[in-house]
Amino acid sequence: MAQYFTDRLQRVFHLIFMSYDPQSAQEGLRILESIVNNQSTVAKPIQHELRNTATSQGSVCESDAEEVYQKALSPEERELGDAYALLARVYAGPRFTWAESGFPEDNMRTYQCLHDSIRRNSPIGTLQALRIAGSITPTVRRDMQLSFDDAFRIIYDYAFRIIYDYAKQDDAYCQYIIGNVFFWGDYHVINEAKQLLGPEKASFSQRLHQATRSRSLREVIATLRGMVDEETLQAKSREHAKYWFTKALDQGLAMFQGNLRNIYIDEGDYENARRVARRAAELGNPTMMLYTALDHHERGEFTEAFTWFTKGAELGQPECIAELADYYYHFYEQPALRAAIPYDPIKATELYQQAATKDFNDAGYAALQAAFNYIFHIGGLPLDWGLIADLTHMAATKDRFLFSLPYISYMRIHGIGVTKNIRFAIQSLTRVLEEEKRALQEEDRVLFYDITRALTRVALGYAYEKGYVTGTPDLDSAVHYYESSHQYIVSHLTNRSEEIKDIPVDDEAAERLAAFEKVDGHWHYKEGITESSTTVRPAPTTWPHNAARLSVTMNGFQWDTTLYDRETIDKALSTQDTVVLSFYNHFLTIPDKLRNIYKLETKRIPRNTYQVRLYGYDPTEGHEVIYKSLLSTEDAHNLWHDLYESHRLPELSDAWAIETDEEKPTWHYVLDVDQEPFLLEEYDDANAMIQASLEGLKSNRYEQINVRTHDFIGPSYFIFKGKRSTPFRVQLYLKESMRHVVDEHGKQKDIPGNTYLFEQYFGNEVSLNYWIQRTITTLDIPELDNWKPLSVPKDLQ
Repeated sequence: MAQYFTDRLQRVFHLIFMSYDPQSAQEGLRILESIVNNQSTVAKPIQHELRNTATSQGSVCESDAEEVYQKALSPEERELGDAYALLARVYAGPRFTWAESGFPEDNMRTYQCLHDSIRRNSPIGTLQALRIAGSITPTVRRDMQLSFDDAFRIIYDYAFRIIYDYAKQDDAYCQYIIGNVFFWGDYHVINEAKQLLGPEKASFSQRLHQATRSRSLREVIATLRGMVDEETLQAKSREHAKYWFTKALDQGLAMFQGNLRNIYIDEGDYENARRVARRAAELGNPTMMLYTALDHHERGEFTEAFTWFTKGAELGQPECIAELADYYYHFYEQPALRAAIPYDPIKATELYQQAATKDFNDAGYAALQAAFNYIFHIGGLPLDWGLIADLTHMAATKDRFLFSLPYISYMRIHGIGVTKNIRFAIQSLTRVLEEEKRALQEEDRVLFYDITRALTRVALGYAYEKGYVTGTPDLDSAVHYYESSHQYIVSHLTNRSEEIKDIPVDDEAAERLAAFEKVDGHWHYKEGITESSTTVRPAPTTWPHNAARLSVTMNGFQWDTTLYDRETIDKALSTQDTVVLSFYNHFLTIPDKLRNIYKLETKRIPRNTYQVRLYGYDPTEGHEVIYKSLLSTEDAHNLWHDLYESHRLPELSDAWAIETDEEKPTWHYVLDVDQEPFLLEEYDDANAMIQASLEGLKSNRYEQINVRTHDFIGPSYFIFKGKRSTPFRVQLYLKESMRHVVDEHGKQKDIPGNTYLFEQYFGNEVSLNYWIQRTITTLDIPELDNWKPLSVPKDLQ
């Protein structure tokens, strides 16, 4: 059995791609980075040695290419290039490794590593470039001194030949790469791959005989010419892909077997698709654990499904975590499932919270399920308004906006856990009722649980009672909605399952209705009552819980909470890198310095020091101001203690300084997704947002995305659907700065700068995102020699 990598790269490969252990995977990444960072004594890439008169015109002779090939045969010679190739795969995101590894997704780093790999003639790096069209930039081509049409095709062939030889000798990764070549149809650019799919040599009479059995005119012509038509090539290529993927799986490489499973699914061979998923799951692949579990679930084998969901959840697989939560919560109504799996809403809520922090389609659903359980204290959960606010707003930002509105509106109208916003609350409650009506009439669908509909009505009743809707109290409308809310509670009690019959159900509307009596056909307060009241869902009443949410670590993730004390704060300061107190009410002021302070942030830094920031507004001009200081451990703790006990923040001495505007980005970049704007500096995952938007445009989910400056002054990209081979049509907008001139009378005049618009097609989102990120961070733009100039629309001039 041959080994493609050097011993230390083989160990790295096992740690990253076969261990399914996040700590081991991170150790593998550390070793890879150390290999590429300790290259000061490494010789220049092979391509630099090829620079001579024969290559000055962009071509290379066969002897030089053969020299490249011979050197690439040695694992030691190509180790650095292969290390860069693996790094490119690691930084390309979870699609190229595994989502649970925790690797950072960095398109710019991916591009840089892939370039370094190609420059060093790594066969696996060269073939990886086939997956990222457009990665051969002018600078890479210049350094290689190879033209794409001539020498680079030879390099492809040599790379394929090297890897094919190792694949035949049972190197699992090479087997996977060869399978990928056939799976993605790369035989169009790799001659040696296409030769493996070609027909055997035959005389004309033999070809004539074979043509009589052809199924189409195209196949007849190809057979007579001794060729293979495209449909047959695709079928043969698929068989080769299955063969090599299966060989890799047999060697224990389970991470990339989604392609093999997909081939079987496309062929309708579901039994083999199940077999592949089960084998890969047994080898530790978390995604295949999900597929195996879902297969058992669909067949009613709930105990087996529960086992695989549990294994996947333990490895951090998001869908497995959410499905396991559904199992514990008895979300599914099958009696066999409920008999086999114990009902445990506390465990389910912990899992929902964990799933909510992941990046997958149902993260918003998981956040909302957890919030629901806290609001209605399912299983005796505490009423933590800070956590409820955090969960519901997370759900709203993760495609569950409408379904989170009942809970957000309730908090906004009362100012519990969040800043009171009556206008937003009323608009949202009204929208919820409208959407409920529309869904019932048009889709015959009920959007919310009865208990949630009760919450919506009691909140709207309170709004009418307080006069928030019409400007004056409307007690008739208030009682109408209170009664409606009460009826939904009655419906919930009547129809709830046996499992939750002992869970107390709050009826806020019933308590509020006790304040009213009907007189002459209208509702009035009873004598001595000026406002309805309730003991249900009480708001925090003590400082600082009634004013601020504290961020604390729960289940490995920082969540806001309003259930904290001084010990909680001390523990957070001692164990967390960052502790934040977010004010939503009772805002503090430091005279002549800051007003309406809305956030206190403390970050641990080396040498027992904390960096502390206070966020608020200038007391005279009203703009946002941030004061920062470096404090010792004792001083930082004392600051928090004084705030907790005395409602007091320190006087801002000379040790505190204003964080200047220069520390913020000059350009404020906005991502528009079908005209919905997102200010990128407000998001921690801006890079991933752009990547996901590009993928959505490519898959026809979106019509247009823009990455632009907020004022259209800096370089801006307008991106539309392109062609099949180049799916992104990109327009780059540039505007010159304002020019200041003095006229003949000595007066200064401002002349608007010229505007320009260029267009180019991109073949993939990685290369496009590389330039977007580079423009955002450095204001660099691509070379425009090959871009087509366009006339600038009037609204952009």
